[in-house]
Amino acid sequence: MNTIEIVFAPNDEFIPSDFLNYLGNINKSLDKPSAYQIKKWKSRRMAYFLLHQLFEKYHLDKSLLTNIVKTESGRPYIEHSEIDFNISHSGDWVAIIFSYQSPKKVVGIDIEHPQKIRRFNDLLHYYASEQEIAEINNHHLLSELSSLESRFYLSWCLREAVLKSQGAGIIKLSEVIHSLSKQQITTAYSPTGKLCFYHQLPFYLAYFFEHTQTMLSLPKLSQWKNGKYISFDYLNPIIYQVN
Repeated sequence: MNTIEIVFAPNDEFIPSDFLNYLGNINKSLDKPSAYQIKKWKSRRMAYFLLHQLFEKYHLDKSLLTNIVKTESGRPYIEHSEIDFNISHSGDWVAIIFSYQSPKKVVGIDIEHPQKIRRFNDLLHYYASEQEIAEINNHHLLSELSSLESRFYLSWCLREAVLKSQGAGIIKLSEVIHSLSKQQITTAYSPTGKLCFYHQLPFYLAYFFEHTQTMLSLPKLSQWKNGKYISFDYLNPIIYQVN
């Protein structure tokens, strides 16, 4: 089996009652959970449900999902020679990238659902080179990204997705070199691979997958809605080479 899939859903999408008590009832551990804590709990529950659906789709042993462990840096994984996955949630949305390949290939994902205006230029000067900032401000490059917001999240999400494939944190953002003109990411914190960025969804999405000779098309992209997968494969991402 050689497959990679990306699935996303809002954290309040209907799920069967079997999953409603995943992680227990939040009220048992928190007397008065905040809106943020409730949202985070719902997102974790939805991520587990989506993983369960993907395991079911590929006839994998779902009991493996009861033993999700974390690396020292906090990256979740399961002990399996062919499976890797990565999770991201932002605002009310959750997304998962799932890889089932032999030998195992690493993947990473990041979504950003902006809830407020951010100081994009200040953030860029914190981690990006002057050359990258100049290219971000050159709207002749990747002209389909017409706003500073979309160009900032291109820069941010690409970095997050590639770093998350290795469990590296945002402290390494400045150690990722980003060229819009070449559509290339260079970093010591990732194997060779591809990055795809979508700006056409309700959120910004970037995912990374390690290079494989057997993969002839892009991974499947779908939304889980009303109990089934809704394909978004008709969308064209911006594609980057990594290393």
